[in-house]
Amino acid sequence: MKYFIKKIDDKFEEYMTAFLLAVMCFLIFFQVVSRFLLNAPLAWSEETARYIFIWIIYFSASLAVKKREHIRVEVGLMLLKGKARKIAELISDILFLVFACFLTKDGLFLAGKLAEHRQYSPAVGYPMHVVYMVIPLAYGMIIFRLFQNISKDIRSLLTEKGEKVRGEIL
Repeated sequence: MKYFIKKIDDKFEEYMTAFLLAVMCFLIFFQVVSRFLLNAPLAWSEETARYIFIWIIYFSASLAVKKREHIRVEVGLMLLKGKARKIAELISDILFLVFACFLTKDGLFLAGKLAEHRQYSPAVGYPMHVVYMVIPLAYGMIIFRLFQNISKDIRSLLTEKGEKVRGEIL
C-alpha cells in the first residue's frame, strides 16, 4: 500500500496527462478520418478534444509546480545566493500558495454557479460544471504540491543551520 501511494505521489500528473493526451490524439485522429474519408464530420469529438486539452493544461501546471519548473521571475533570484535564495524561493512558494487558494475557492464557486444554472456544452451537452471542475481540482493539486515544496524548503533551511528536525539531521 505504501508503494502504491508513493507511486501516485510521484507519477499522478504524468499518468493523467499522458492518458488524456492519448485520448485527445485518438479523438482528433477519429475526427480527421470521419471528416475526410467518411465525409461525416463529428462535432462531439472536436468539443471533447478541446475540453481534454484544457484539462491537460491544468494537470501540467500541477506537474510544473511539483518539478519546480513553473514560470516565475528568475531575475531577482539570480542575484541571490545560498540561504537568501532559499528564503526568497520559500516566500515565492507561499505567495503562490495564497494565489492557488483563491483560485481553488473561486473555481468551486464558478462550478457551483454553472451547476445551479444547468449550463451545458453546445455540441455534446456535457454539464459545464463538470468541465470547469478541473479548476479547483488542479489548483487543489497545486496546493498539495506547494505544501510539499514548502516543507522541503523549510527542512533545507533548518538543516543548513545544523539544527535537528524530529530528532535527526536531514
